[in-house]
Amino acid sequence: MNMDKPLGAGLIAFGLAGIGVTMQISVRTFNDDPGPKLFPMIGFTILILCGLGMLLVKSAAEAKPGPDRGALTRGTLMFGLMVAYSLGLWIFGYYVATPIMVYAFYHVFAGAGRRVPWRGAVYALAVTGAVHLVFSTMLNTLLPTGMIF
Repeated sequence: MNMDKPLGAGLIAFGLAGIGVTMQISVRTFNDDPGPKLFPMIGFTILILCGLGMLLVKSAAEAKPGPDRGALTRGTLMFGLMVAYSLGLWIFGYYVATPIMVYAFYHVFAGAGRRVPWRGAVYALAVTGAVHLVFSTMLNTLLPTGMIF
């Protein structure tokens, strides 16, 4: 079953509804600052463009009856990893949960034939450090602290 067309229509509807709600935000800003409307408008516009692309482009997947079993397994595993990461952030905090989960995501993305343990560790440390650098150092934002750490 191909879900491209209904999903594209849903993205367009969601994007239009989001733009409608965003237009109702009324916050005064200083010196022509775009304020809190800019990023939601950009995001919802991208959703609309993606929905239009899904509606207008004929995909090769239309001949297939649906996703293969491997894709469904990886998708379910990714969903489970996202839930585990959320729980890990809540319980252990950013600095413990993020390297472990980035390593786990690497193993799912790389697949059985291309997994290299040291490469996953390097990715985990690099992503954790880069996010810390951008958010904690440059943007002065607090990263999640857990109940334990």
